[in-house]
Amino acid sequence: MATNEHNPIDYYMPAEWEKHEGTWFQWPNGLIDPMREMKLENTWFKMVNALHDHENVHIMVENEKQENHVREQLIYFGIGFKNIDIHIIPTNEPFARDNAPIFVVDNKGNQAITNWGFNGWGGRSAYELDEKVPEKIAEILSMPMFSPPLIMEGGGFEVNGKGTFMASRTSIMNDNRNPGKSQKEVEEIIKQHLGIKHFIWLSGAGEEAEQWGDVTDSHIDIVARFVGESSVLYNRTDDETDPRYNLFKKTYEELKQATTATGEKLTLIPLPVPKVYRISPLVEWSHTTFTDGAYSNYLVANNVVLVPVFGHENDEKAKQVIADCFPGREVIGIQCVELTEEGGAIHCVTQQQPAV
Repeated sequence: MATNEHNPIDYYMPAEWEKHEGTWFQWPNGLIDPMREMKLENTWFKMVNALHDHENVHIMVENEKQENHVREQLIYFGIGFKNIDIHIIPTNEPFARDNAPIFVVDNKGNQAITNWGFNGWGGRSAYELDEKVPEKIAEILSMPMFSPPLIMEGGGFEVNGKGTFMASRTSIMNDNRNPGKSQKEVEEIIKQHLGIKHFIWLSGAGEEAEQWGDVTDSHIDIVARFVGESSVLYNRTDDETDPRYNLFKKTYEELKQATTATGEKLTLIPLPVPKVYRISPLVEWSHTTFTDGAYSNYLVANNVVLVPVFGHENDEKAKQVIADCFPGREVIGIQCVELTEEGGAIHCVTQQQPAV
């Protein structure tokens, strides 16, 4: 836990493309559906295999039985154990981006953890295990931990590492997370804990986002992403039958008016979107076969970028757009149809730990 000798104002959150110590995963388990682990774990092994030569991979598992299973499969898939460690930390869901800690650093090379009080995306899902993850990781790493008085998921905001923060209002200033808090109060808390000076607030989408399989109230990582200090990838479609069409159009108009902390206008880069439908029977939480599949749900890591692909005609085009944004990094497509059926993709199930 944080002590008097640690002050959150001394820390800031680096951009995702800055050097990583590693990436944290929560292994899918059978708490919701006994077949879930079997359905999803092949995707997890592909992600681990793509990352472990470039940075550490930290895996959270439910219990010793699952740990033994993962170890056996790492051998079976020929991945081995290089730069991989496994921790028994039970979780409800596999979406580490949203409940795992946000790591921050200071200019002396120290690192700390921020714990933003996950509440299951506004009470939509069980979270009694997930909300304990930051504290457990802080204990394992012997890091100070700050607990801001704000509910905020990691997939709900973007930073450029230079003082600018971008998010949808609907996923933070929402009564299902932070009732009664004004924008000014929210901004002050974020400034104090992430080293932020300037905010870009997008309108986003609330409950209406459930029509395209999104129960996050419009997380920013399925809308727009920073790819540089003043460059932003934004999702775009000309297909007016896509239920996200109005959201993406409005987002573009808002981004055109936005600036960085230094007052610089944004360079906007369009990213095509796929239309991804469920291939499995409807899951309990969703009332639509349409998913929130988006190429913007990628992870930037050391030397590589992991991009979700769906067997869609836009897969290669999207990979090239992202590759152009991150020269020198290999872009690796990871098939994510089964994962996207669960309500997320690569960015949703990973959480980077910066290097210091």
